[in-house]
Amino acid sequence: MDYYKILGVSRDATPEEIKKAFRQKAKKYHPDINPEYSQLFKQITQAYNTLIDPEKKKRYDASLYALEKKDFGKIVGDLIAEFLGFHTKPIKGEDITLSLKISVEEGFYGTIKDVVYKREVKCSFCSGKGISSNSKINVCTKCSGKGRVRKGFLEIPCIKCFGRGFVIENPCKVCKGRGIIKKNEKKRIKIPAGLIEGQKVMIEGGGNEGVNGGKTGNLYLKIKFKKGKFILKGRDIVSKIHLPKDYLKENRYVSVTDIEGYPLKMEIKNSEKTVKYRIKNRGYRDYSGKRGDFIVYLIPE
Repeated sequence: MDYYKILGVSRDATPEEIKKAFRQKAKKYHPDINPEYSQLFKQITQAYNTLIDPEKKKRYDASLYALEKKDFGKIVGDLIAEFLGFHTKPIKGEDITLSLKISVEEGFYGTIKDVVYKREVKCSFCSGKGISSNSKINVCTKCSGKGRVRKGFLEIPCIKCFGRGFVIENPCKVCKGRGIIKKNEKKRIKIPAGLIEGQKVMIEGGGNEGVNGGKTGNLYLKIKFKKGKFILKGRDIVSKIHLPKDYLKENRYVSVTDIEGYPLKMEIKNSEKTVKYRIKNRGYRDYSGKRGDFIVYLIPE
């Protein structure tokens, strides 16, 4: 797909010319005006978003040039390079997802948790460069500094220099020349009230740092509920109270406290079998404000 032909501009078109061409095309083919051109409008928008961004345009021009030369070895090699992790463009750091167990009470009221985990960060000893004052940089002899080698019709990253074109002698001792290290991270995180099982809390920028100036990933905390005094089932809060049979025989009522600390007086109806009580709208209140029931089981022992 030739984005230049779609917008009707030359390959040396200025950003102003690209914007002008896009406005003209958008006005003519916008789906609100001509619904039958909705697919074409998507292509026009995609072409504009690519050509107006200098970095995207640079990569697109390189791919277009390779296609026109029918240099399929380089194209496939680029795909292999991406798969193997050889990157020269900015790459966003990976997100990190952790499970966080909280009690039903903590979920109901909200809480603050200290979370300790490992993430990848730029090596502070070498500022992410992988070299130190004792390092020596030599041109890779295998690829002659090109960073890529030919294997049949494929052009792939050089394994000896990892696609960089140079080899480091005596690399940074801390990161072994990688430029990144694993670091223990500790964060104090506010957990809002009303979260439900499986819901995630996002901490922006808490993930692995990006490569080549790429954006840092995020940290996600997936909420799990512990079993304690209260058990959460959906939005219902369950409390199982075990009482001696003698107590159940000798008393007519038992006092039970709900999650908000309010005492609830319950009549003892059977001293031999488990009895279930349901108190409407006294259960868990989720983030949308909806509230479940409080379910109490009196269990004879």
